[in-house]
Amino acid sequence: MGNESQPDSMALNTVKADEEANVGSVKEEKSAIDRDAPGPNPTSQQTETERKQRRNPLLIFFSAIASIFAGMINLSATAGQGMSKFYWHIPVLYGDKTAREWPEITGFRSGCTAGGKSLFYGFYDGITGVVMLPYKGAKGAGLKGLGIGILHGIGGLFFKPLSGIWAFIGHPIFGLHKHISNRKNSQQQSQSSPV
Repeated sequence: MGNESQPDSMALNTVKADEEANVGSVKEEKSAIDRDAPGPNPTSQQTETERKQRRNPLLIFFSAIASIFAGMINLSATAGQGMSKFYWHIPVLYGDKTAREWPEITGFRSGCTAGGKSLFYGFYDGITGVVMLPYKGAKGAGLKGLGIGILHGIGGLFFKPLSGIWAFIGHPIFGLHKHISNRKNSQQQSQSSPV
């Protein structure tokens, strides 16, 4: 019996030696993997204050309100300008040569000025056109010109005040939109330019 236990103990020693060798090689592989793995990138790490600002509910709320407000101004400016220009172009399309030039709006102040002038001249040109356009038509082309002038005057009486009303609403809002856009662009340029 003594001889029979020796081969078993030798086999057991061989198995233990193989296990120790495997454990050693696994540890070496793990340390090699850890050594080759990329470490944390210092440029991609965020500071604690950046993370707090991103999670701050008040900041999120006010930025959402500002985005909604900017969208409303943009939509109002586009709609007001579009309707005003639509009614401004109709007399031009049917041949009315008394339509005034479209104002250039660079900011809020010029938008308010253009809106006030457009309202005044929309009503002024519409009302006086009922008399002046038939007179000019008759003077230039006789009876046929009188008929064309009457039609132009009636069309202008309807479309020119509508254009003025829409411009009175749309020009200041468009001016406000331009003012905010210009200010935002100048701030972005000053931040991006090297000092």
